[in-house]
Amino acid sequence: MNTSLPLPIPKDPHHVYTVSDLNNIKHLLSTTVTHPALIVPSKLTSSLRTSLLKPFLLNIPKIKDVYPLLLETTSNSSDAQNDDTNDNDNNNNDEPKRLDPKMERKIVLRHPFKEEEEDEDGSTAAAAAAVHTSTVEAHTHPDANITDIFHHPTIQQLLNDPQHPTIRKSSHDITIGYDHFTVDQVLSRILPKEELTEIPSSFEVIGPLAHITLREEYYPYKYIIGRIILDKNKGIKVVVNKIGTIQNEFRTFPMELLADDRPQACKKSDNDDGNNAMNLLVEVREDGCRFQLDFEKVYWNSRLQYEHKRIVHLIGGKSRPYNVEQRKRRRGGEVKDEDVGMEEDNLTGHNSSSGTNTIVVADACAGIGPFAIPLTSQYDHVEVYANDLNPESYKYLNINAKLNKCHANGMLHTYNMDGRDFLRMLDEKGIKYDHVLMNLPAIAPEFLNVFRGWKGNYNHRPMIHVHCFAAKVGGDTEAVERCGRSLGCKLDLERDEVSVHQVRNVSPKKNMYCVSFRLPEAVKHVEFVHEFLQEQGVGEEVDNESEMVDQGLDHHDEKKVDVNLKEKAARIHEEEEEEQEENPCVKKSRIETYKLH
Repeated sequence: MNTSLPLPIPKDPHHVYTVSDLNNIKHLLSTTVTHPALIVPSKLTSSLRTSLLKPFLLNIPKIKDVYPLLLETTSNSSDAQNDDTNDNDNNNNDEPKRLDPKMERKIVLRHPFKEEEEDEDGSTAAAAAAVHTSTVEAHTHPDANITDIFHHPTIQQLLNDPQHPTIRKSSHDITIGYDHFTVDQVLSRILPKEELTEIPSSFEVIGPLAHITLREEYYPYKYIIGRIILDKNKGIKVVVNKIGTIQNEFRTFPMELLADDRPQACKKSDNDDGNNAMNLLVEVREDGCRFQLDFEKVYWNSRLQYEHKRIVHLIGGKSRPYNVEQRKRRRGGEVKDEDVGMEEDNLTGHNSSSGTNTIVVADACAGIGPFAIPLTSQYDHVEVYANDLNPESYKYLNINAKLNKCHANGMLHTYNMDGRDFLRMLDEKGIKYDHVLMNLPAIAPEFLNVFRGWKGNYNHRPMIHVHCFAAKVGGDTEAVERCGRSLGCKLDLERDEVSVHQVRNVSPKKNMYCVSFRLPEAVKHVEFVHEFLQEQGVGEEVDNESEMVDQGLDHHDEKKVDVNLKEKAARIHEEEEEEQEENPCVKKSRIETYKLH
């Protein structure tokens, strides 16, 4: 059993440290620091802490700065010892009175701002005492040259106050350990710095679940890392680690449990068939809506919340008349005209293809409903046809529709089928849509070939919103050209109202973009695609000439098809690595805020 820090990398490549190993070394993280203190009359404790002594108080989370005196009948107490050593010339004749625990309190003060010598392990007592305090303040404080806090004029004024002669100097030992340190601070002491230079302390939060993606070199410490993350975040109950790449068409990936503090009843579902050992059912709130999902079975990314909101506002408008009206009526309040008739976005479709003020949206890759749910629960003029290929996503899409009362107004229709087949079905049924959403960044632009030879109404061309990955430099142009290649015609930036929104930075070389444009009229001259290639495998070779013809390609395009498929394989592979590129050891997790255009 290892009893030293940091924990060395195991010689056995299959060895993994356990939570017991963490418990055995917690005491090594503890540091005891003697702090200056003042013993003051009990009745003055509150006023002194909020006025004169406020700038000098110990400021460490989970550590008190006021302590009662110990009961003492002899002169061997720690308080008596402190007082005798620190205050030999001050109130030496008041020993019985000043040891009265009911009459006096000890106020612990911070250390003065000064440099401390480093301990053998590289840490300092002052650093331990200054957990969570301001480094900037320590270097800019006007009294930074004071080496003894008792020499400060304010403290001297208290010590020499004739009205309170019992105020005197003392000291107090403060022990700071595992419970007081952050995730970064604990891991920086536990992990070997020379071999592992990065601290894997970032994670994505989905409700009570934390999701990390550790690199292989951190696997020996994975259970310790999971337990520390869980211990330091009260709202988190379970920590999971992604252990593989996305291997199926539903965009889910294998994962493992690192730490779990859920009640036993929550760890296994009632209808568990043995294939869902983790039962990662969570509920999150986004944009005023509730979303339930099983993180193991569906795709969800909390960092996209601002993009979800942007698209919702773009389609429905920034004002939400249905939501405002409904909430005020429930509260018994008066509904004002300005609440309902606020300014709408120019693209919200008052001249909709349906011939009414209703905006019709076709969400081809709807997932669990981050666009469809707010659009139909918070607006009374938006109708959404939402589809997803994943049966589990379809299941939770309907659950979330019920949670948010989307079906009450009959404006949400859900489907479980291929995205291209879904759009073709809407066209065959004569359902006219104003907006099409394709939120599948790895391959969404390739789905645009469904519009080749489109037979809809070109007097009201729908707006298409396609999410994709592209390079940081010139990525906007790359994304537009990629969409044009799939459509079979070039996009005209002005006539087709093309705009590119940078959604987020996903890696040092890659961004996520959203390309919005009106379906170009030129697609009517492109050969109609009757059947589509099955998305059975990434990078599959196309060796059937008839399949190429069905795709609207001739024999001379065979090499282009092969190249395009290989490009798609590379893009999906890059998508699996994109998050890890942000941090060399763990997926970047904190939710990023993006400027809405």
